[in-house]
Amino acid sequence: MRAVLRGAADDPRFALTLLAGRHAERRRLREEFASFAVVHSAVAGRGERYDAVWFPFNGMRYRVAAPAAVTMYDAFAFTEPARGRVARFREQTPMRRAARRASLVMTISGWSRAEIARELGLDAAAIEVIPPAPDPVFTPDAGDPPPPMLAGRRFALLVGAREPRKNARLALEACALALRSPEELLVVVGELGQAERDFARERGLRVRELAASDPVLRSLYRNAAVVLVPSLAEGFGLVAVEAMACGAPVLAAAAAALPEATAGAAALLDPADPEAWARAIRELFDDAGLAARARAASLARVALFDRAEPVRRVLGLLENLARGGRSRTS
Repeated sequence: MRAVLRGAADDPRFALTLLAGRHAERRRLREEFASFAVVHSAVAGRGERYDAVWFPFNGMRYRVAAPAAVTMYDAFAFTEPARGRVARFREQTPMRRAARRASLVMTISGWSRAEIARELGLDAAAIEVIPPAPDPVFTPDAGDPPPPMLAGRRFALLVGAREPRKNARLALEACALALRSPEELLVVVGELGQAERDFARERGLRVRELAASDPVLRSLYRNAAVVLVPSLAEGFGLVAVEAMACGAPVLAAAAAALPEATAGAAALLDPADPEAWARAIRELFDDAGLAARARAASLARVALFDRAEPVRRVLGLLENLARGGRSRTS
């Protein structure tokens, strides 16, 4: 979303207004995007005030008078619904509304397109697929040191762990089998659940949990011996692609959109086989030649990305919609 806003701000074809319902949300938007007008979302339902309205995340939160475009990242609200009835309603209702009312639906992978079409009864051929590209902040640099607490340590990296679909337990089991030296550990960006912490402690696995800004995350990607993406379900797999953009070797699950995102540049493994993951981790720690080839494959994959292409495509579709050139109903 931020990349699209930056692109629109630099494009004279567009005049953007940011819409938000709550006062606190409007205040935050004004603080971050001082160059844009920020108004209450209710105005979008009053006549033809706008040529098009874009909802950038998984559904329409309110009705609008103008043609609406919606970016849906995944169908997890339906395939992995929240436990509580109220939470399910809040997640699913905006997506159902978008399926009924949006003139344009976009998503981030062919896998997500099929999932969304099935769950919402849409024609998959009418859903635009725009794969995301890694943010320009993620680039390789062998001279970038890791955070001080990791100096002199070798580590595997896991980004995101709390959601069950992230399959953090697999990473813990594999690393418990693979990492042998006191100087080897698993770094987790985010927080593990208590059950996972207990498991790591029982198995003697050294784990460091970190919160990371983009520059710190980039440093972790650049210095990791391997980045683990064992997810059971990913709408695209941006972590894998960000890691590749920084030249990291990547092990990914042979599941969901991860084969699509990594395009042959990552070793794809069964997300239910910790022994296979342990062997692959150990090989990357021990075999410098294999690690170098994996890093080269990562960089070759990301070299195929035009990092500006997703922004161009989204803005082009929004312009076409605003001019009346694209509508599922017409």
